[in-house]
Amino acid sequence: MTRSNLERMLRESRWTFVLGLLAVSVAVGLYFRAGLFDFCTYDDPGYITMNRHVLAKFSWDSVRTAFSLRQVTYWHPLTTLSFMLDHHFYRLWPGGYHMTNVLLHGVNVALFFALILALTKNRFAAVFAALLFAAHPTHVEAVAWISARKDVLSTALGLASMLLYIRWTRKNSPGAAVGMYAACALSLMSKPMFATMPCLLLLLDYWPLERLGNEGGAWPRLRTVIERVREKVLFLAMGVFITVMTITTHPVSHDRLTPDLGLKLANAVTAIAKYLGLLVWPTRMAVIYPFPESVPVAQVLGASALVAAISALCMWQVRRRAYLLVGWLWFLGTLAPVLMPPPVGLHVALADRWTYVPFMGLYLALGCLAAEALAAIARPAARGAAAVALIVLPLVPLGLAQQRQLSTWRNAATVYEQALRVTTGSYVVMNNYAVLKTSMGQYAEAEAIYQEAHRWYPENGNILIGIGEVRLAQGRPLDALEPFWQAMLLLEKEHAAYNAYRGLARLLIMRGRPREAQDFFALAVRESPSRPEAYVEWAALAKRLGDPDRAREYITKGALAPDTIRPGLTLEGLRNLVGPASAS
Repeated sequence: MTRSNLERMLRESRWTFVLGLLAVSVAVGLYFRAGLFDFCTYDDPGYITMNRHVLAKFSWDSVRTAFSLRQVTYWHPLTTLSFMLDHHFYRLWPGGYHMTNVLLHGVNVALFFALILALTKNRFAAVFAALLFAAHPTHVEAVAWISARKDVLSTALGLASMLLYIRWTRKNSPGAAVGMYAACALSLMSKPMFATMPCLLLLLDYWPLERLGNEGGAWPRLRTVIERVREKVLFLAMGVFITVMTITTHPVSHDRLTPDLGLKLANAVTAIAKYLGLLVWPTRMAVIYPFPESVPVAQVLGASALVAAISALCMWQVRRRAYLLVGWLWFLGTLAPVLMPPPVGLHVALADRWTYVPFMGLYLALGCLAAEALAAIARPAARGAAAVALIVLPLVPLGLAQQRQLSTWRNAATVYEQALRVTTGSYVVMNNYAVLKTSMGQYAEAEAIYQEAHRWYPENGNILIGIGEVRLAQGRPLDALEPFWQAMLLLEKEHAAYNAYRGLARLLIMRGRPREAQDFFALAVRESPSRPEAYVEWAALAKRLGDPDRAREYITKGALAPDTIRPGLTLEGLRNLVGPASAS
């Protein structure tokens, strides 16, 4: 190698490093103030602030617990372990958790830059795509929401696996082979978003690796495709296994709407068009987009026509610009698992955090298009000016929109207020916002929000419990009786009436019926013997009734519910019981 060639390589390496550092700096700079943000009361308590496994002292037992099935949330052991480590260092300082997410986003931008560079050998395509990924507002939810740690963590490991795969195909390195499987497994144990990894790698085999017998723009050979599929069987097996683990351990939650297959398909098609709309015009974003009760036929036909047109365009350009088809199929393929997710949680129309990986395919296509346009400019000075313009023109409006969206994640209240501004019928957001208002002592506002949530979902027992709690806090026990009673009837069949029993017990105490209140504390204890609240409240009641020894027994040992609880009690009977008594 001549000295001039060595100097040129060093110069190019420096430029590569500078451009990669620029993309990472933009990502971290745009999100840095998230370190001042608070926890969100949506999911963060279950994952962190009220998760006893996360809050326990970090030890080898913690590691075993993270990989066990004894979790409040679904099985994602590596994400749980990351929260345990954060708690070890930061305790309950939310800024530390946020900065971990921000740093992981910076790592993802660096890895994505390296991936595009490895695929295209074009620095401008790599930095253009990486900057879009760094700054796009749809990714705010994945970075600024602590509970979305699973998205940024799984992506880091998934991108690492893809980079190692490219190295393995080019160098046939055994170490790279081991690393790509290990990184993929760890990614899936953070969140099974990369369950479609075999499909992604087959796309890279087509372009730019040309490992499908398609050298020189030819169509893939069937025999070669089958061989390439076989070599990815382990990726496929890991994806299927961990996806099944995740689904089967996810807590089942009930929704107002149970959409049929036709409605799910209609929403899936229109969701693709909505995601493309968010790519171009990222506005009116929310933590929850309620699932529609119906989808107009015109929307379905329009979205289908759009998807078909883009697919046809990519196929038409496949020989000249294969990256368009690869980027488009990356988008569709990685989006597919969340377009019609299994019925284990709340049904939502779409989610901003679900764009974190799929949009990478579109950034890849846009980066290659921009690089191609730049290469067509002959004069170096004009090419340099065009390069700056191509980066600045989209980055400035995206950065401003990103900062506006980031502001909506300062705390739980700003998250819920944004969602209620841009969506309708989001009873989960209303319920959570009302709980937050109740904790702040703003009872009148909380009750109004609960009532609106109840209007959208009258059969939701937890909303009724919230109404009862607010009325108790306002000193209106008689007004709280009916919502608590209705909640109990709705939730008893699901063995989830614990808080309804507690509410009725406290109501009876307030109305001067402390002995009768014990029946409902007994019901609560019998239903959820491991939960402490009813024990503590029952112990305080026992002490008030002059039986402190019994109170100590409730706290230290727990209480066994009696075999018979007040039989034949009705709402009217309870009204008669509490009505004549004076408040205690």
